[in-house]
Formats: sequence, C-alpha cells, structure tokens
Amino acid sequence: MAEIIIYDENEWLKTAVRLFVQQAAANIADRGAFSVALAGGSTPASFYAALARPENQKRVDWEKVHLFWGDERHVPQDDPQSNFQMVKKNLLRAVPIPDENVHRVHTEMDVRFAAFSYEEELRRFFPGDWPRFDLVLLGMGEDGHTASLFPHTAALNEESRWFVANLAPEKKTWRLTLTMNAINAARLVIVFVRGASKADRLREVFTATKDPWEMPIQGVEPVDGTMIWLLDHEAGSKLPKEFVS
Repeated sequence: MAEIIIYDENEWLKTAVRLFVQQAAANIADRGAFSVALAGGSTPASFYAALARPENQKRVDWEKVHLFWGDERHVPQDDPQSNFQMVKKNLLRAVPIPDENVHRVHTEMDVRFAAFSYEEELRRFFPGDWPRFDLVLLGMGEDGHTASLFPHTAALNEESRWFVANLAPEKKTWRLTLTMNAINAARLVIVFVRGASKADRLREVFTATKDPWEMPIQGVEPVDGTMIWLLDHEAGSKLPKEFVS
C-alpha cells in the first residue's frame, strides 16, 4: 500500500529533502552507496534547488551517491529541455559529487543507440536481473504519464528491457525512459505531484479501474519496495477522504 503525504509548498520541499537525506544515510550505511534515478520536469527542479542549499547538501555524503536519469529528452545535453541540464543547473553545480558518479544519458547518439548504451551502463552498475535503485523519483503528467511512459505507447509493453527509446506521439518527440519493470524493482519510489491542474487526474488514478495502458502511473507498484506519493494541497484537493490520512 502506498503512503500519501500532503503538505503546503514549504513543508513539501522540507519533506522531500528529509526523505532524500534519510534514504541516503540509510543506504550508505547498509551498502556503502546510494543510487538514485532522477525525475525531470518543473516539480523536481524546485526539490533539486532546495537539496543544493548549503544547509541541506552538507547532510549528504555525495562521494557515495550515484545519480542516474529515469528519463530524458532526445536533445543535446546543453539544451534547455534536457533533464540533465535542468539537474546540472539546480543541483550538480552546487554539490561535491564526483563526475564519475553522475551517469547521464548520452543523447548525442541516435536515440535507440542511446537507450542501449544507457541500459548497458545500468547493467554494469547493477548486478541483478533488474536495476535495484535505492530511490526512484517520479512525477505525473496531466495525462497520467510518468517518466517517459506515455499512454498507449510501445514502452508500456516492454517486458525485458531496462531502458528504452519511446516515441511520444502527442508531443511528436522521442524520449528515453526506464521501463515499468525497472522502476518497480526499486527499494523506494517517491512520486512528486503538485498543482491544481493535476487534481482531477490524480483522483482518477486512485479511484478508476487500474489500466496502465490509459494511465501509466497506475502501473507503478514496487515489487519489493515502498512507494510514497508526495503531494501539495492543490494536487490532492480532490482525493476521496479514505485515501488521505
């Protein structure tokens, strides 16, 4: 059962930072490293900026943190639309993380080669059948997509790959993304959702019949892990009371 946490903006950011710091400390203590798949988009950007503040970044042992990307746009790494560029601007420029611990998607390649190359990098880092991220950060679009798993797209049918190229028809662009099985192998998944524009869709996610083909976020169910929905009041305003503690 997923946990739902609803806060105003200030407490939302504090909670997001606290969860990251706690998970980093626990996993570094247990296994000597902390592996994270980062989310793109405007909502995570404010979290990365908060995490980069001096009082917060010093709470993390960055030498032992490994950052990956849960999805990426097929654009140059310095493009304003690049998820890597967004994370670099808000987080990487400020924190003392070794360059070799930053595992970006090589979008300068052909999109399919980029997907295969990144999957190979993930398989070198994670020894198991699936990538066992300590933390996967996700968002949710107004259409119910998450990462770059959009409704009615081919990546939703993928059963064995970890990371694939996926055409987003409505956006007429190629994306690169973790597959659902790869996401669901994580120890912890945190979904960031903010804003009134997400409220109707979020209610549907929790109350409608499960159909990840229509609403991919419904397919996120960690197999042997935990899931937390971190919402602001606007996004959670239309959830039935039984879903809110």
